[in-house]
Amino acid sequence: MRIAIFGTGKIFYKNWKYIDREQVVCLMDNSEDKIGKQIEGIEVISPKCLKASDCDMVLILSVYYDEMKRQLIADGIPEHMIYNYLYIGNMTRQPAWIYHTDGKLSFEDWCNTHQNKRALLISHQLSYTGAPIALMNMARVMRRMGISVLYAGLEDGSLKKELEINHIDYVPNWKFTDRETQKEFISGCDLVVISTACLKELADEYKDAGTPIIWWIHESEPGYVGIEQIDCGENVSVFCGGEYARRVFWNHCKDRDAQILQYSIPEEELFIAEDERPNDDKISFGLIGTISERKAQDIFLRAVLKLPTDIQDKIEVIIIGAVAETAYWEEQKPLLQQMKNIRIIGEIPQQELSEKYKEIDVLVCPSREDPMPIVVTQAMMYGIPCILSKNVGQVEFVESGVNGFVFEHEEEFAEQMAWVVNHRERLYNIGRQAREIYKQNFSETIMEKRLEALWQKKCK
Repeated sequence: MRIAIFGTGKIFYKNWKYIDREQVVCLMDNSEDKIGKQIEGIEVISPKCLKASDCDMVLILSVYYDEMKRQLIADGIPEHMIYNYLYIGNMTRQPAWIYHTDGKLSFEDWCNTHQNKRALLISHQLSYTGAPIALMNMARVMRRMGISVLYAGLEDGSLKKELEINHIDYVPNWKFTDRETQKEFISGCDLVVISTACLKELADEYKDAGTPIIWWIHESEPGYVGIEQIDCGENVSVFCGGEYARRVFWNHCKDRDAQILQYSIPEEELFIAEDERPNDDKISFGLIGTISERKAQDIFLRAVLKLPTDIQDKIEVIIIGAVAETAYWEEQKPLLQQMKNIRIIGEIPQQELSEKYKEIDVLVCPSREDPMPIVVTQAMMYGIPCILSKNVGQVEFVESGVNGFVFEHEEEFAEQMAWVVNHRERLYNIGRQAREIYKQNFSETIMEKRLEALWQKKCK
């Protein structure tokens, strides 16, 4: 097999160790800075220089698969020769194992020990981010319904610790499972859930497997690139995690049916009763999420700095999350240096994060685009009031000043924080009303009812 690889960025380096170096005939990249240089001892060429006779297949190692595929086809490479990095399992032929509480099983042994209803839930990765966590919580509810669940992540990650705690069987690197094994396993399932729009190639490929497939979409706008070209057929049903996500989906696929399926999170009681809340003068405003332009930490910082000095003296800022965009965070240093009371905490496991909610009086979510962030729902569950930008999915449930706050610009954001400081006695009741949003829309009880109805309809 002669393989030409297109793309030499992050995904290339994640997968290079699994590829047989002797099979690689060339590396390709569109970057002029890389063309003519060597990576891993192989010269990088322009994709325009590749001829169909030079290789047996082209493996695209990039999230920009659709654009790069169109580019290759325009340059004369036949479509049947072009493969997504999701197909790498057909090349590596690594042993496929299912991990569970007591060790690991082969796919065959797992099926032999789970003869009842079966569901396969596929995530793009096993990470502590919104969509993988939402899918894990769906798995929890399905197990409670007596369904045997297998959680598959295309890429390994730290979420597997949570899966083990919740006794959910999982495959850490689904992409390394060859396609024949995947399809055979899917044909033995009663339902498959593919989470996120970025797995559109899997929704397209599995549509003929004969098993009902739920394509569960949560993303903001950038995740829908190329989705118009996917023809799911009758076997794949699209469900969106809220009205916001559905509007974005319909921006790309106007004529396709899409239903709503909200995620759920496990219910926990309020941590702090009204009479147990601290009596100090400061109010803590917390922002939880990966540090990136989309999550808009900069909007939060600028809004705080717009507050009068006496109000700034009465608040504490808490920012929790991993730095996803280093250059963006570096740009915020001048703002950070002006902050009076601020704590910055990196990414932490869910159990530790639950403890951190005890330290937050008000959760803020100033995102530029955020269909249905789980941290907002968690805060509502704990009875913590939330201040949300108009671009956050949960605003469809919020009546500003009653069960939360919604702002359209930084000045209004600052005004709402100032109001909170001056009306601290109102926070408890607003938080209680926010908890009702959780109970009526995002509880496991509600999710179980939705899944039971869906299961009866799809898996007769």
